[in-house]
Amino acid sequence: MKKLLIFFFLMPLILLSSAALGEAHQTESFLVISDTHLTENAAAHAVVLEAVAQAARGRDVVLLLGDNTNNTHAEEHALVLKWAEEIKEKSGAGVFILPGNHDYSTHLGPEEFRLQYGAYGWDRAFSQDSATASCAVMTAKGACILLLDTNQFDASGFVQPDGGIGAETLKWLQEVLKSLPDGTPVIACGHHPILPKERNNRTPGALALSQVLRAYGVGLYLCGHDHGFASMEQDGLRQITVGQPQAYPGWAGVIEKTDGGFAWCTEPIYDEQSDSFLTLRSGAEALARGMAAGTLAPTVYADDEGAIQWFVSAFMQFPSGEMTKESCAALLSDENCQKSREVETRTVVKEWIIGLLENCPESLREIAIPRSLKKSP
Repeated sequence: MKKLLIFFFLMPLILLSSAALGEAHQTESFLVISDTHLTENAAAHAVVLEAVAQAARGRDVVLLLGDNTNNTHAEEHALVLKWAEEIKEKSGAGVFILPGNHDYSTHLGPEEFRLQYGAYGWDRAFSQDSATASCAVMTAKGACILLLDTNQFDASGFVQPDGGIGAETLKWLQEVLKSLPDGTPVIACGHHPILPKERNNRTPGALALSQVLRAYGVGLYLCGHDHGFASMEQDGLRQITVGQPQAYPGWAGVIEKTDGGFAWCTEPIYDEQSDSFLTLRSGAEALARGMAAGTLAPTVYADDEGAIQWFVSAFMQFPSGEMTKESCAALLSDENCQKSREVETRTVVKEWIIGLLENCPESLREIAIPRSLKKSP
């Protein structure tokens, strides 16, 4: 009889565990954006807000990775909250919102952020960090999302642009990861990049955070802050930086949870024939021409259209994910590249464009992340 009672007592737990393991192997779709920098002028953002809301249809989860507002004004936060509610209503997706450095002020810190955005992560959290607005949630289909507040404040209460991760938060994170069953799919999210290793000089605690994630088998970290799409992998940890949806090429990121791990791809959120997309493209081209002109102005190539067009061509290919080893080699061998090489080292072309070409970045169109499953260290 005693064994029978123990069996009936444990049966709900066994079924619950089996259900959780089953959910962990279900496919799940995440739409990821960052750095919308909304102002109180709602009309100025109407196109991008609607484009993102449309892209959220059919997704299970939408992640907003911080710098949702531009000046942390109350009207800006109200617009973010209204927009997030519209996304939920139109798509049925769960919406989770992180704070960026532009979302905080001396009058609005982690505690106030949690209160305002409680319905976008903290109401579903199974654990919350007492030191920051970090929390951990489980999705409906068995993935754990670590919503990490990577902001840091100085002694006067001003938020630091490059952020930081404190010892208390790292300790809390370790406890959360210890509590998860091995094999749980995990996505870590923060506003600030933590790779490469040199980032620790700018973002205190970045190196320690990357080490904790690796120790528990977390192989995927999503972030924003840099306003452009980028990806890198170091020692088994893949960092994907998500650009702005209102900047060329007008993308959102998409993560698909599969049985084998996670798959990343970029998704255009505007029709390439639409006025919105053409405006983004012409704005990027104008920016590139301006940068080229400024770089070449003090040289004999100031009015060389070939040198300017070379810069524009290289600049436009980077954000669109069109770079390959072959295209990088072709741009480097172009005679107009040689003109730019003559420009002194400190200029943008030499340090940035040519540097990127020589270390051809991987395409962001599709990336397989074969593992991001919690393991015991």
